[in-house]
Amino acid sequence: MNRIRKIVLAGLMMALGIVLPFVTGQIPQIGSMLCPMHIPVLLCGFFCGAPWGLGVGFIAPILRSFVLGMPVMFPTAFCMAFELAAYGFVAGWLYKTLPKKKLNVYVALLCAMTIGRMLWGSVMFVCMGLDV
Repeated sequence: MNRIRKIVLAGLMMALGIVLPFVTGQIPQIGSMLCPMHIPVLLCGFFCGAPWGLGVGFIAPILRSFVLGMPVMFPTAFCMAFELAAYGFVAGWLYKTLPKKKLNVYVALLCAMTIGRMLWGSVMFVCMGLDV
């Protein structure tokens, strides 16, 4: 995929990451369980590659917090930035590295989500220890 196409696709995924939470945000019970900001980041990692997924994943929650005020910048958006960056990077890297089999898409997705959640927990643990 050429560079221009990756830039356009990454921009589209960034826009989806900012707008898509409005779909579930209207229903608090669903919005607290499902965070659709993760979906475009994972797709960006798969389609554009690890570096693009990392960039979109890190910038999307911070940009959404600056523009719309949700999620709250500290600690939520800050910790989500690390989590989503890991999602995009690991998904893109494993998708490129593993053999092209249908099962490996699920392996990449599961590994990305596990590593991202572990990183989110670690960053949240550090942030909760800070007196800001």
